[in-house]
Amino acid sequence: MNVFSLFKKRNYIYFYHRLKPYSRSVRKGMLDYSDYESLNNLSDYFRISDFKKIVVVASGPSAKKIVLEKDALYFCCNDSINIVKTMPHIYVVHDPFYLIKYLKSFVPTDKWMGTTFWIMDNKSKINSNSFEKVLYYILRKHRNKREFLITNYKYNKSSEFLYKELIESLKEDFGFTYQSINSGFNTLMLGAILALKKNKPLEVYGLDMGIGGNQYYNKSASIGKSISGDNNKEIVKDFLNQLYKQKIKIYNASNFMNYESK
Repeated sequence: MNVFSLFKKRNYIYFYHRLKPYSRSVRKGMLDYSDYESLNNLSDYFRISDFKKIVVVASGPSAKKIVLEKDALYFCCNDSINIVKTMPHIYVVHDPFYLIKYLKSFVPTDKWMGTTFWIMDNKSKINSNSFEKVLYYILRKHRNKREFLITNYKYNKSSEFLYKELIESLKEDFGFTYQSINSGFNTLMLGAILALKKNKPLEVYGLDMGIGGNQYYNKSASIGKSISGDNNKEIVKDFLNQLYKQKIKIYNASNFMNYESK
């Protein structure tokens, strides 16, 4: 075996998951999620009605433009949690690397309001592995706030109902068929659906799709095709065009298709 392959991301994920102990924030025992089977249930748990607006924060360079506000609810992913961790936030976990880091190492602040794992059974090994890891965790462990596994894999009826309502909302409200391409886009879709449901203004930062160079908001990096690929840009463009037709107030400060409603 090539010793350098140990440092490849997929091998790092494997060994991290196998060898890293859970953080002290993880408690033993499974929680009951049978009361959370609709977007209204989800919105009530996250207390969305209490906030002035929803702000989606991905990890692109434009995330540095954000001005934090105490009466906003932040939906974040990957490293963007470090931008908003002092404000009320929901962590949307999708990327396999960050998923493993979350399960084993995440230590929440008192501003963390919960986590979502939105995992589609698209017959891919990546999604299947992610689902199996989250399922193993959620059937045995929990933290002090809810961690919602929303999936069409076989799990439970509440999760199935939530997944179905999210997919139907995308179709009915946005004329869009769900496509899982990267963490920032997953976070945007979830934030947009809930903002529309609760008639809240929506702001977006850091969903740059590679525009602004090979970098995230906090470091230079090689940007992969899931972010900068032409096909994925078209998918995000299609969704944003539908989002911009909605009656809620929208401000997108991202480098990709920035927009401000009148």
